[in-house]
Amino acid sequence: MTDISKNLKSNIERAFGFRLNNNQYKELRRLFYEIMQRENMDEESIMKEILDIPGIEKIGGRNKFFPIKAYLLGKRFPLASARAKIDAKSVFLADLKPALPESDNKWKKPFVPQKVFIEHNARDSYLAKRFYSAFPQAEYEELDFYGEYLHKHKFTLTDLKKPLVFIVKEKWDFIRPCPCTKNHLGCNYWIFNLGFGCPYDCSYCFLQQYTNFPGIVLPANLDDFFSRFDDFHKKISAPIRIGTGEFCDSLVLDDITGYSRQLIGFFKNKPVFFELKTKSAQIENILKVPASANIVISWSLNPQCVIDKEERGVASLKERILAAEKVQKHGFSIAFHFDPIIYSQNWERMYGEVIDSLYTHIKPPLRWISLGTLRGTRELKNISEQRFPQSKIFYGELFLGEDKKLRYPKFLRKQIYSFMLKYIRKYDPHTPVYLCMEDNECWQAVSPLLSSSEKIEKYLLSQ
Repeated sequence: MTDISKNLKSNIERAFGFRLNNNQYKELRRLFYEIMQRENMDEESIMKEILDIPGIEKIGGRNKFFPIKAYLLGKRFPLASARAKIDAKSVFLADLKPALPESDNKWKKPFVPQKVFIEHNARDSYLAKRFYSAFPQAEYEELDFYGEYLHKHKFTLTDLKKPLVFIVKEKWDFIRPCPCTKNHLGCNYWIFNLGFGCPYDCSYCFLQQYTNFPGIVLPANLDDFFSRFDDFHKKISAPIRIGTGEFCDSLVLDDITGYSRQLIGFFKNKPVFFELKTKSAQIENILKVPASANIVISWSLNPQCVIDKEERGVASLKERILAAEKVQKHGFSIAFHFDPIIYSQNWERMYGEVIDSLYTHIKPPLRWISLGTLRGTRELKNISEQRFPQSKIFYGELFLGEDKKLRYPKFLRKQIYSFMLKYIRKYDPHTPVYLCMEDNECWQAVSPLLSSSEKIEKYLLSQ
């Protein structure tokens, strides 16, 4: 983290002849810092620019704060400020927190757990036996309930990626609707909640602020999941889209858990599209079972330079695409998720090259493609900044939206979605393309006919 000098406050006060209160200094300090990160400027250069603000010498004392802040907001958000005056209420200016010390918890390939906790009622499960066999050197401990761990160990952010595994018998949280932001259009997707936690570590991952638990929780009782699904589906009696990958990567540990073969065997004859989402190239088990068209294997994609900077431990872009090629040739449906799309100076070229590479190896049509831009809560930005001090993605032009999440402004999101759709359609006129967690205005810019969640769901199920 580039430091702000201890003299910034006194330098501003001396140069402009007024005293900053604590809140004013917090906001200016944050703006200085983010401009320094974005523009590779030093503090002195920014000071010289604000000293040259036209007419500032005619403004009295404390009132000089407002043109200084307005100038820095324009500098911090050049694209948005070129179109309209920045609404200060939409800008999140938190106090700066120091980066966390470098953790020893970084995931190393292959995944090796340091310790495995097993609930008593899962001690004889197939999953416990697989871990004992695969990792005889790991330390093992039995618990009545995995939540007991937190009674003995206070959780902090530095614990987030500890190589711990909890093998449990899930009792409650089997199936849930995908959470969609209020007043935004969803697609009526359902989550098969198979595990929590991920050995991968992405700077933008919402789990960083969502979880209060270290390591990875893995259920051993898939039969109970299947029974709950049958009961659930009898009640709705309609085709649906459902999948894993919301709270964990679907395939990263599949060589150990063997989940994919059981899931495919169960869902292959169901009136659903069942999706396994991943950033891995762990497809060995999938290639060992007969393909079924209603089973969808999907990959999240980003340019390799984004993967290198923002996605720790994942498979490379090339590895993901080549894995998808093998899975498609084996006969499964495949899908892709461009989410989050991260805006940068050369974003069109970078994402265009990803699409070029994708369609060099993959034959259309695909089951679906989703598009979503970078977004996150205020807390996520703070946490990501502490855990990924080298990352600059949250210093993009992100404003607080109607849902109180940090998002690119609508004009920029529309531009991104329009470009991506047009570029995809150059290769692929038929694959359904949908937006993730977007409002009706952004949908109208891409697909005017898809104006409700019901229409989007029907569009995706009818293909």
